[in-house]
Amino acid sequence: MSSRPYEHSRPAIGVARLLLLGAGLSLLIAGCSSAAASPTARPTDTAAASTTAAAASSAATPTDTPTPAPTSTPTPAPVPTAAPKPTPAPIPTAAPKPTPPPVPALAIGLCTGSQLSLSITLWTNDSAISYAHITATNVSSASCNMRGTPETQIVDGHGSVIGDAGSAGGEVKTSDPVYTLAPNGTVNDIVTWGNWCKTAPAQNVRVSAVMPFGLGKIVAPALGAAPLPTCYASGQSTAVSAEQWLP
Repeated sequence: MSSRPYEHSRPAIGVARLLLLGAGLSLLIAGCSSAAASPTARPTDTAAASTTAAAASSAATPTDTPTPAPTSTPTPAPVPTAAPKPTPAPIPTAAPKPTPPPVPALAIGLCTGSQLSLSITLWTNDSAISYAHITATNVSSASCNMRGTPETQIVDGHGSVIGDAGSAGGEVKTSDPVYTLAPNGTVNDIVTWGNWCKTAPAQNVRVSAVMPFGLGKIVAPALGAAPLPTCYASGQSTAVSAEQWLP
């Protein structure tokens, strides 16, 4: 019977211990919660935190705002301009033709060299002087006039003039008769050639007539070998002359 009270006291002790253990656990949990809620920072951790915050603040708000580099506006390339057209060279103007001098009254209507043909019809010689009988023919389709004395020349076989009556040897005067030559009409003259003191000229010798007033020149073909005049005045030039034109 004595064991039962003992048995009834054990549960009571066990309950009391449980209550004490519960109270201790509550205090322990409360202490842990307080320690976790407000931990005490170490001085080292506080300094490191301050340095980090300062660095973060410095990085967030820089004291010097960098000036942005100026952006250069690209200069547009110059638009190529068309090359200036070369100034054309001035077109040369034809030189004004000189005004021909007025035709002398005595020259009006006279035959020109281009309207005439000259021929030697006969050579004669009187042992001292040679004579060439010449004929001028109007070979044009229009009539023209012949008058006065022509300037006559002796021409050798090479075409060189070896005797010349000179401009004084040909003239037209108001007193000279006028001979009108219809197409194919003719006039005649005699050329005198004297005093040849040089070596024999190249044959065949020809005769030419220079028209007055610059109206041209006509040359007669050779008619065989011309007889040579003799030398009767040594040291003097050969002499050439003509008469007036005659029908």
